[in-house]
Amino acid sequence: MKKDIDYKILNPGGNKTALVNGNEYTEDQKKLINDMIMNENPDVEQVGFLSKSENRLEMAGGEFCINATRCSVYEYLKGKVGEIELSVSGTDKVLRGRVLENGKVEVKLNIDKKISDLVETKGDFVCIKIDGILIAVLDEEKSKKYIEKLRKNEEETKKELKQIMIEKINTTDKAVGIMLLEKSSDKIKMNPIVWVKQIDTIFYETACGSGSIGTAIFNYLRSNQEEVEIIQPSGYSIFVKLETNEKSIENAIVSGVVREE
Repeated sequence: MKKDIDYKILNPGGNKTALVNGNEYTEDQKKLINDMIMNENPDVEQVGFLSKSENRLEMAGGEFCINATRCSVYEYLKGKVGEIELSVSGTDKVLRGRVLENGKVEVKLNIDKKISDLVETKGDFVCIKIDGILIAVLDEEKSKKYIEKLRKNEEETKKELKQIMIEKINTTDKAVGIMLLEKSSDKIKMNPIVWVKQIDTIFYETACGSGSIGTAIFNYLRSNQEEVEIIQPSGYSIFVKLETNEKSIENAIVSGVVREE
């Protein structure tokens, strides 16, 4: 694999993302490039590949990632105010993204599912099936013991949570995220542990857009609140607005900062 890969690192409020210019690589080559970039940049949490011929993002593990999608919108629009449509790995839906005048980048994801089809309880976890990733949310009380463990020994706790993903959550989705919640005044703080199967990476992510959608849906189920600010481990916030219709979730609009590193 040649080493002169053209890529850029962007920061969507945590969850630093490397975007490679071009997507003409095999799955094995993508994994090699993913590993090479992460070795060179230990703070990068994920790698995506941008098509030069169309507005398309493909993640190294084939998963769907909201934060990488927001970074792609920023990159395709060169950080200038505007709007595009783009396709993303892990979902067959076309997404609409905007760079806003306040510098935030917004992505609108069409969900269009009944809550009964979208949400499943597995033990203590409320699982939300978003395209390309399954988000398993644990409420504030049940999250406490894992958050304490994470702060004492992150690597061992990630291994423990990965085993829970394999044995208890047990899904065919390309990525699984466990969201450990904390109360933070009138806001929600989220601790995302995300495992991407194909490239076998597991991160205690500094931010997670898909996890923020899952957490917003979990919060809607218990409070009927359609808009929520979710504080990421980075200290930045991701804002989620749900568009609902009786017993279904129609759309999720996710916004937050994106900066070039």
